[in-house]
Amino acid sequence: MALTDPLGSNILIGGLQGSSTHGANADTIGDQFVPEVWGEAILDSFQKNTVMAQLGTEMSGMTGGDVVNLPHVGVPIVKAVTQNAETVTMDVSGSDTATTTQLKFDEHYVAPLWIPDAVKVQSNYNLFSLYADQLGYAIAKTVDNYIISTIANAVTTAIGGADGVNDNATMNVEVEATFVPADLAELLPLIIGETGSTDGWTLVLGKTCYGALANTSNFGNSYTLGTQGTPLGAGFANTGVAGNLLGMPVIASNSAFLDVGSLAADAEKGITKAWDGFDTGGTDDDDILRGFAIHKSALYWGIQQSSVKNSYQHTYMSDLVTLDAIYGATARVADSAGDRRIIVLTDDLD
Repeated sequence: MALTDPLGSNILIGGLQGSSTHGANADTIGDQFVPEVWGEAILDSFQKNTVMAQLGTEMSGMTGGDVVNLPHVGVPIVKAVTQNAETVTMDVSGSDTATTTQLKFDEHYVAPLWIPDAVKVQSNYNLFSLYADQLGYAIAKTVDNYIISTIANAVTTAIGGADGVNDNATMNVEVEATFVPADLAELLPLIIGETGSTDGWTLVLGKTCYGALANTSNFGNSYTLGTQGTPLGAGFANTGVAGNLLGMPVIASNSAFLDVGSLAADAEKGITKAWDGFDTGGTDDDDILRGFAIHKSALYWGIQQSSVKNSYQHTYMSDLVTLDAIYGATARVADSAGDRRIIVLTDDLD
């Protein structure tokens, strides 16, 4: 369909060219702007940019309330089978059935975008792709930052001290601004002591620690990169996964919460939850969070709803396109046997 004067037609009339079911509207230009196409493209960008959503256990799609109760079932005890003897007995010592963790879907944020000339945007794929990607990226970063801030605040509660990290904590490895084999030798026993293997664990590193890990002369064959053509792995651009270390996926993260002592909230930048560092006494000695190893049972998160909406705002002569998400996250971790499911890598300043 030739489009000679976009300002001379009413984009709101709708109709599909050549469609007998739309009668008089068949010659309009409404088919140039299809909100469903925007929706698919924006949500696709959102999925590609939520790096931290790979961690923990996803509880998305839960409906019927804003709170999900998660009983603590622990790890079932394994017992030997004895001939002609009772096998199953009432023994719940491997469970913590008296307590629960609550996942609350109490975060609701929206990324709005005004389109003054929807026809021009729709007819130019580059602009369309740019706008769709930016909306998806904005909400994805907000969700990512909320997940990692939940982790940072949880470990601060567990091992924070009056003046930085509690040095007696058994879920903290001091890396001193880099990551070397000696740090791995300290980290691995803590992981094995909790779950018996590295299965279910993911290692998240800031740029400082990852730079040392990527130097294969330090770790040799224990760290596996991608292929020669894609040294960080084929999916790194979308997932952040940059290799594998002793059975654990390694995520190279540029999160604002890593490699800093504290971080102020800035909702417009997607930092909806502040982090005051490991200091619980209100001092200025904020030890730096360089990364962490996390088990999938330590984090629960979910997106209850995400939707793309479009409406024409006649008073502004513009289309308003929005992507919003209702989400939540909770981290269960404590400095006690069986609950040390997040082991942090810190640069202790004290």
